[in-house]
Amino acid sequence: MSYVVQIAQGLLRGSISKFEDETYCSFKGIPYAKPPIGDLRFKAPEPPEPWEGVLDASKHGPVCPQYNERLARIEEGSEDCLYLNVYTKHLQPVQPLPVMVWIHGGSFYTGSGNSDFYGPEFFMTHDVVLVTFNYRLEVLGFLCLDNEQVPGNAGLKDQVAALHWINRNITAFGGDCNNITIFGCSAGSACTSFHLISEMSEGLFNKAICQSGVCLNDWSYNLYARQRAFQLGNMLGKKTVDENELLDFLKGVPVSNLVNIKLPPLEGEDMDLSDGLLFGPVIEKAYLNGRNFITERPPDLIRKGHMAKLPLILGFTSGEGMEITRNLEHLTSSLNKEGYLVPRELKLDLSPEKKREIDKKNTNALLSRQNNNNGNGRRSD
Repeated sequence: MSYVVQIAQGLLRGSISKFEDETYCSFKGIPYAKPPIGDLRFKAPEPPEPWEGVLDASKHGPVCPQYNERLARIEEGSEDCLYLNVYTKHLQPVQPLPVMVWIHGGSFYTGSGNSDFYGPEFFMTHDVVLVTFNYRLEVLGFLCLDNEQVPGNAGLKDQVAALHWINRNITAFGGDCNNITIFGCSAGSACTSFHLISEMSEGLFNKAICQSGVCLNDWSYNLYARQRAFQLGNMLGKKTVDENELLDFLKGVPVSNLVNIKLPPLEGEDMDLSDGLLFGPVIEKAYLNGRNFITERPPDLIRKGHMAKLPLILGFTSGEGMEITRNLEHLTSSLNKEGYLVPRELKLDLSPEKKREIDKKNTNALLSRQNNNNGNGRRSD
């Protein structure tokens, strides 16, 4: 048994799923933007194209090419990965249903909206419509050359495109376009909070839930994206200082070479642990033509009160911090690097002497606590 719905792009045929005593409709693999391939690689998403006939929406679309961190393997996926999934119990409810929009985490380089890890079952025991989606990751989603061709944040602009699609089409699935909650965990939570301070996202949702991360965290945005881009080109065989030459080269690189990137540390005065996140959100240059997602540092915007006045829940997950325990050896070895333990927003405004003073206090306190925990067999919470 299946259902067909009409959306702006055409007709969709979904499938019927069951969980315990609940029956619900699944519409998977719906394109919400034009495939970002060819000359559109690294660029902001373009509106989706219509189709003829009835589109089969019974299977997920391909994920963004990535290194699957949890399964420790490369997922080939496809650059044509901008697909979303809609789950609903009622296509024609008495009253439109609240809409929950999940933004997946994964440090901006791994993860997807597919149900193999985050399924819809819990939400389908409630009267809500759930939407999940893919967005471009790592180099494909967050390469930045600080120019009009590649200003950065393509992955975040993918999310904005998904929100536009939801606003335009969710009523066809029984959802209320005036009651949309975006929520996420870790990098997905940081993305959620980015939408709260971006003018590009204004008016596209009504509530937000952030779990284990916000855009104020050091790791949530990259200050050295342009340097990383040229590092990447050099690693792949293109040593140049010309951004256009670099872009032409990267457009032709096989996508497999843009996944699971490993680059050496940058040399600089204000490096920290967060700089291990090679490609992620950036602060775009305000003088560039085109629509910008964000042009000022998150702390500066929030100090100015530039934040959506919407209901917000902040929290953290029960397994907080478990992901980083696999890299404790690397983290411990970095403790002796000057400035690594000083929060970025302090570092950028402090003198070198003051940074060294704070860094020394933080390091001594952390090592003392670590030694105490090792001595009595207790863990730190």
